[in-house]
Amino acid sequence: MSIDEFYVVLQRFSTAKNIEEITELCRFHANQLGFDTFVYALRIPSNFSSSRLVLLKGYPEQWLDHYFTNAYYEIDPIIAYCTEYVTPIQWHDLPKIPSTRSIQMMNEASEFGLKAGITMPMHSPHGEMGVLSFALNRPETTSREITQHAMPYIQILAGYIHEAVRRVLNLEDLNQEILLTAREKECMKWAADGKTSWEISRLLNLSERTINFHLNNATQKLHASNRQHALIKATLLGLIHPHPF
Repeated sequence: MSIDEFYVVLQRFSTAKNIEEITELCRFHANQLGFDTFVYALRIPSNFSSSRLVLLKGYPEQWLDHYFTNAYYEIDPIIAYCTEYVTPIQWHDLPKIPSTRSIQMMNEASEFGLKAGITMPMHSPHGEMGVLSFALNRPETTSREITQHAMPYIQILAGYIHEAVRRVLNLEDLNQEILLTAREKECMKWAADGKTSWEISRLLNLSERTINFHLNNATQKLHASNRQHALIKATLLGLIHPHPF
């Protein structure tokens, strides 16, 4: 597929109507790039104890069941990489795997045909984390050639997939349902820096009662049980962030 053809096909993500259509587009691109299987996982933050997970399934179903049954996401070196970086990684270039259990996981993945691959992390300003992986079951030399060739493509693909999934799930609308005022956000930012209501009142030249009013309003809008909970939820949802932008 030429670059021009690639960009034409990319536009289909903007008109996909549901997760199934996006999944088929992912399957098409994976095959075009020479891969056997793929997966796209989107973690949508709601709280720290649990989050919503959306999967576009192109991996063997048996492997996915085995992976989640054994909670391999806790020791998966690919997930560990994605939490810290924003560039794609070919699996043979992963940092040294530290634990025996992680090595066991990667060996078991190979038994399901996931011997080599490439992964692109996506970090959304709204707090979500996406992980796009293409995998294949080929000899090492061939695998390296395919993953190296796919490097620039997966960087572009991941962004289109991420935005398409957010669109069909109406995630943008969900975030917009919580409408914090500029003053509420300002008070919460200072509170997130550890300032008391009295200290914030001095910084903003307002009464302490007014500061508490804004913070209490924000806490109610976020359906939080207290101020600390509200700050955590606002951070998870990307509703507050450090200056300057």
